[in-house]
Amino acid sequence: MLLPMPLRKPRIMALAVILTKPFALLLAALSSFRTDKLQRLQYNGQVCRLEYCLNYRFGDIAEIGNISYERRIRVLDGTDRNGDPYIVYRRAVTARYDRPKRRGIDPQIILNHRSVNCQTFYDFIVECPVEFLDKGKGGQAYTAKRNEIAAVVNTYKTQGKIWLLVEKQ
Repeated sequence: MLLPMPLRKPRIMALAVILTKPFALLLAALSSFRTDKLQRLQYNGQVCRLEYCLNYRFGDIAEIGNISYERRIRVLDGTDRNGDPYIVYRRAVTARYDRPKRRGIDPQIILNHRSVNCQTFYDFIVECPVEFLDKGKGGQAYTAKRNEIAAVVNTYKTQGKIWLLVEKQ
């Protein structure tokens, strides 16, 4: 449709469609390659090895290669933070505003709330099914299994990383 009016004849349009077909196929191939690479970059070597180690030690060994298995122990990224800044003005310091005023009207400072600054943000989260934690067997077995999982994760994680164990139903 970018051709001038005199050139918009059926044969010329068919030729233009045939000539642009390789570019459309190339765009589709590049788009699928990009989504595949972005998916692969979510898993680095350490995440894969830690997940494999936890599933080999505590999970189902028969389903260790099945990534879509529901009862799999997973290592999730923990960088989902809710650190939205609050706008604090000179006069009403206790008020919360949704968005800043226009630039140059009044001096404004963007600060986080004190409770946001005191939160602990986890580098990664280990999501473990409840049945692997022996929760039904009593308090000591449950605590022992949690401590054992924590010991394995602390052995293989990078120093300085903060993590959290979450039970998955």
